[in-house]
Amino acid sequence: MKKFFGFFGRFFKGLGRFLFKHRTFFVWVILFAGLGMVADHFYNVYLDNQDTQAKFNEHPKRTFKDGTSTSPAFYSTAAFNDHLLKDYSFIYNASIGTSQTMPIGQNYVVPGLYQTKTYNVLTHKMESAYKMTPQGLTVAGDYVLISAYDGDYIHASVIYVIDKKTGKFIKTIQLKGRPHVGGLAYDPIGKNVWVTGSMNEEAILASISLKKITKYKYSKEKEPIKYDEYITLPTVQKASTVTYFDNQLFVGFFNAHDKGSIASFTISRDGKQKNSITNDMIQSTTGELTMSNSTGETAITNQIQGIAVTSDRIFLTQSYGGYDAKLYIYPISAINNLTEGNAERIIPLPPYLEQIYIEGNQMLALFESGSKMYARDTILVMDRVLALNINALLN
Repeated sequence: MKKFFGFFGRFFKGLGRFLFKHRTFFVWVILFAGLGMVADHFYNVYLDNQDTQAKFNEHPKRTFKDGTSTSPAFYSTAAFNDHLLKDYSFIYNASIGTSQTMPIGQNYVVPGLYQTKTYNVLTHKMESAYKMTPQGLTVAGDYVLISAYDGDYIHASVIYVIDKKTGKFIKTIQLKGRPHVGGLAYDPIGKNVWVTGSMNEEAILASISLKKITKYKYSKEKEPIKYDEYITLPTVQKASTVTYFDNQLFVGFFNAHDKGSIASFTISRDGKQKNSITNDMIQSTTGELTMSNSTGETAITNQIQGIAVTSDRIFLTQSYGGYDAKLYIYPISAINNLTEGNAERIIPLPPYLEQIYIEGNQMLALFESGSKMYARDTILVMDRVLALNINALLN
């Protein structure tokens, strides 16, 4: 027995000397093994993404006469409902499983995800873009409007026009340039659609009359729609969303890692700048401001993508990357400090949630995961507008 243990003692002692002598070699072996495991992981992710992209391309696509695809990019209605029920049963119950008080947005297909005919700013030609990414959502008169930018940043940004009653696609509005059109809002008094986003590292606010949107035909005009107002907010880099409430535009400024902010702009109803934003309002809001009430700037939690305001509540959406998004619901009294601790409800939703819109007791939610830029097998791809019953969310 003594010889037995003596043998193993000498063996491990010799092994220790060998490992010490050749320690650099083994460090490299361990390092390369670790790199191999990491590479294998990302290769598998790549294969999953390739499978998703293949699914994106395998479905037969209905295409409108202007070259924009109008069929679902990924799921049939039944498959979409099944995935939503399996992965987000609470959201399913507040959407598919609950009657909607307003017949708007229920299962509306997001157009243009597979293909959008739009202007190439480099070649100056109209062609198909395959990475359009939805951003903004609003209801304006008889229409649901969805804004989108090109993930390749080659083609012009667009607004899709959808019939509010039927959900049928009507046309594509060509916008000037390649702005990151993060939000849409409709002023029902001035009858203007407001677009916010970023261009050349500056936040922008622009307006287009609903009358102009209704009449616009690219096939006839051969140029992008003209803005009625184009306003830069020079001290702010990224305006991620906008909403209209009570004669004001509430603009949310995105921050990935720190608190964002909301600035409100009162719309003038008379004078030279009727139904627009006054220069004084722009200057006061883009200057050095501390946290203040709704006539100035309000602190919000980070990574905010959407905002909606009602007479008694404020709704914010938070989303960044492929993790579950969050819907924050606040009492209106929290307007001065819309941070996480002041929310009365925080509800998880599928990843890549962008803008929300509220009408009556119904919330519409738009996601960018249907874009070829973000779609993959590890998340629920939202290739439709999601309609939610607000009472069901609160209860």
